[in-house]
Amino acid sequence: MNFSPEIFIEICSFLPPGDLFTLSQVCRKFRGYLCAPNSFVTQQIWKESRLNFMPKEDMPPPEGMSEEKYAELLMTERGCQICKRTKECKIYWEFAIRCCKECHSNKTVRLIDIECPSEFVDIMPYTHTGFIICNKYYWIEQLDSTYSQYYGLSKKKKEIWLNNKKQIFDSIMNYVNKRELREIEEREKLNDYFYFYHHPHLFHTCCDLHYSLLNLHIQTPTRPSRPSRSPLPPLSRLENVSHQSSSNASIRLNSVNNFLENSNEQKRDNFIKTKKKKDKRELNNKFNKFSMKMKGKNSKNKFAHKYG
Repeated sequence: MNFSPEIFIEICSFLPPGDLFTLSQVCRKFRGYLCAPNSFVTQQIWKESRLNFMPKEDMPPPEGMSEEKYAELLMTERGCQICKRTKECKIYWEFAIRCCKECHSNKTVRLIDIECPSEFVDIMPYTHTGFIICNKYYWIEQLDSTYSQYYGLSKKKKEIWLNNKKQIFDSIMNYVNKRELREIEEREKLNDYFYFYHHPHLFHTCCDLHYSLLNLHIQTPTRPSRPSRSPLPPLSRLENVSHQSSSNASIRLNSVNNFLENSNEQKRDNFIKTKKKKDKRELNNKFNKFSMKMKGKNSKNKFAHKYG
């Protein structure tokens, strides 16, 4: 098949990342189009495919990672990249690998088992487990390849090399922190959704309280500006600010409590009024039914007396 690169790019714009990987394995020409990390057009093909077919993954890839590699990591349905089995796996952004727990334990080493200089270990990305006792794990292949570069350098070159690696380490760990924060936020949104789905009345009450607090905050009059005073010493200024903030907080808390009490009283009054109306209506209905029965009995007795 011979067609221009423009037509090939147009075709690729309608394909998901999985189909792009399959297309890159058809022939060398297609692989040259789709596996060129330094080509801007190639990166745009993978980026548009990711944004169109993976709308939740709108975060850019880590610094130094190509769009092709990024899309490959995000396809968790393909399973572990090491054992090639379709099972539960996790993306370890520290090592740019997607693997299962078993492969992770086989391919990593703990910090206490590493016999390398501390300046070298400090620039290597790691994963950690636990909160009270934190265990750091390092990728073995990454340690070996990086240490071979570190070992053959002179002292002057080592300093420059370590500074460059430290910048790369900081960017990787910052990206990992952003990813973890995003996962936590998405998990909290899902928990809130399922909770309010089973308790819809709580959702409406929270929304009413939120809007009422907003209106209360908007309707509060602005205070007149105070005349300028001479500057206070640092300690007295801090005491004044803390006292003012505590008084403002107490005023706001009292206003919120008053609002909630008034709303509860109003709801209770409305409930009592509707209850009284309902009881009165039921009593009238019973009285009307009783009077209709009595009228019917009297009319029957009259006819019986008159005609026998």
